[in-house]
Amino acid sequence: MSCNGNKKTDETANEQNTQSEFKLAKSDYTVLTYQPEWYWMFKNVEPAELSESELIDIEKILRIAIKENNDSRKIALKNNPNKELFESRYLLKIDGFKRQYVPIINNEGQKEVWINLFCDEHGMEYWKNELFEVEDGGNCYYNLKINLETKKYYDLSINGYA
Repeated sequence: MSCNGNKKTDETANEQNTQSEFKLAKSDYTVLTYQPEWYWMFKNVEPAELSESELIDIEKILRIAIKENNDSRKIALKNNPNKELFESRYLLKIDGFKRQYVPIINNEGQKEVWINLFCDEHGMEYWKNELFEVEDGGNCYYNLKINLETKKYYDLSINGYA
């Protein structure tokens, strides 16, 4: 019987690795065209577009980034007397978060994307057309960059608390 259990686990892992469609609802994400005034995001780049397969790749890399962040935070927490406070502020979630994708072509010809994730848009619909920025808010608001050619993420940034 344990072989069936392992087979099912293997099949589930393979299904996740070969996801063939992007599963976020259109109401949960938007793709924004890079604007020159967002120079702090990227420098010397050109706007780009994203395909469905790239959106799938982004989601896979996002989940890896979140797992790696949370795993490293949990190690740091082992003997922390403020464990609950620390967990509530710095462990990341992804399900239920809205996303803004800003794809670009860097000066090496590689496609990269800045992803802005947030758990609450405060009823503001403008986030679908304009950059959504908030101060503070902790792990409810975070962003990172992904290089789609190398399949690596970097510059993971979690908002602070006031």
